[in-house]
Amino acid sequence: MSVQSLCSSRFTWLSLIGLAMLLRLGVMLQAPERLTADRDLYLGIAREMGAGHGYSTPGSDPPRATAFRPPLYPLLLLVTGGGAIGVGALHLLLAGVMVVATGLAAMRFAGSDSNSCWTASLTAAGIVAIDPLLVLYSGQPMTETLCSCLSAGLLAVMSCNAQAAESSVCGQRAIRRSILIGLTWGLCLLARPTYAAALALWLVGSVVIPGSCPGGWSVRLRSGLLVGAVTLGVLSPWVIRNWQVFGHPIATTTHGGYTLWLANNPVYYTEVVEGPDIAWSGDSLSGWQTITQQEMDRHQIQGEVAQDRWQSDKARDFIRQNPGRFAQACMYRATRFWSIWTGRPGDTGLPAAALWAIAIGYAVLWFAGIFATSQAVLHRQWQLLLATGSLILGFFLVHLVYWTDARMRAPIMPAIAVLIAVGLPRAFQSCRSRKPTPEYSKASDHSA
Repeated sequence: MSVQSLCSSRFTWLSLIGLAMLLRLGVMLQAPERLTADRDLYLGIAREMGAGHGYSTPGSDPPRATAFRPPLYPLLLLVTGGGAIGVGALHLLLAGVMVVATGLAAMRFAGSDSNSCWTASLTAAGIVAIDPLLVLYSGQPMTETLCSCLSAGLLAVMSCNAQAAESSVCGQRAIRRSILIGLTWGLCLLARPTYAAALALWLVGSVVIPGSCPGGWSVRLRSGLLVGAVTLGVLSPWVIRNWQVFGHPIATTTHGGYTLWLANNPVYYTEVVEGPDIAWSGDSLSGWQTITQQEMDRHQIQGEVAQDRWQSDKARDFIRQNPGRFAQACMYRATRFWSIWTGRPGDTGLPAAALWAIAIGYAVLWFAGIFATSQAVLHRQWQLLLATGSLILGFFLVHLVYWTDARMRAPIMPAIAVLIAVGLPRAFQSCRSRKPTPEYSKASDHSA
């Protein structure tokens, strides 16, 4: 690469990173109070740790240990101080890393063609840099920014397998790749338990799909076992802590039962799934939460673990008794997960015209994603499909059953961006290669 090209590439990347940060900084400055609006209690948990109370429920007196939320994000908030400036700086940093990692993943998956690598990397990085959901939720203390960054990092380390397959690199480097992939999967699980479904799909696919990872079946099996072992090693401090505190080796959180019951209860089904409401109203939701808590108190269901299991059992019983309504709810959740509407004008502060533009943009993106997926299948890009598909399908399957809205797809946006950026250029190249050359056209005319 020439000096001029190198400078140009650096300027382009810095411009993309700057654009991503500038958009997110604009959201933060527009509503700075949202940076400390602790809807999910992550800031409260960080403050409890900072006060020496350990990983405990905010405001509990005496301090009461909790596993209701995964630990990685509160630990990062603790490091940054947990204030508005700290949250904002953390999210800006994560956004910059996400842009770079997404572009790097697309570059590696695109192959050895320098032109296609360059196009794919910039396209993927550009998609996540301006994605409306990622921009919007960067201004709130939630895990969307962290998880999208982790997903991008995961894709970047998994894309090393694509390069290894081209160069036939094995041995010690293969072991290091597996360890790095396992470490990243472990961090993902410590940020959001939903990654467990994606990990299961990836492990199975990496072993049984020929060409999905470098090496034969036995090599892929050993690699998968190593990734799984390293992932469990990363999770082990959290599991051991929960075992000591709660008497149960909880690898995820005590939040799953609530989330399952939240998405599968008679009030939600009647008012939202089967009713005219697009979203569950705040008053109705608060009333349902109060009734649920009163019922648990009446049955003397005490403690996070017991309440988590009780709510999970309630949801499962309701699903078994209402299979038809559950199927309808799954269809509703599917539409919510892939909704092209990011909200109403009054909810987001955006004018109707901007929401329409965003909706059209997402519609184009989904169409491009479907087309890119079909092309990746036709060209047998198994490593690309496994890496991106495990994330996309894993999150989608979980949120078919659990609580769902468009925000839940934020962590898979880097996977969608990489899939589109790598798949579409292959499709365009195929279309161009099918066009008859001038010589062929003349010969055809002459023969006619």
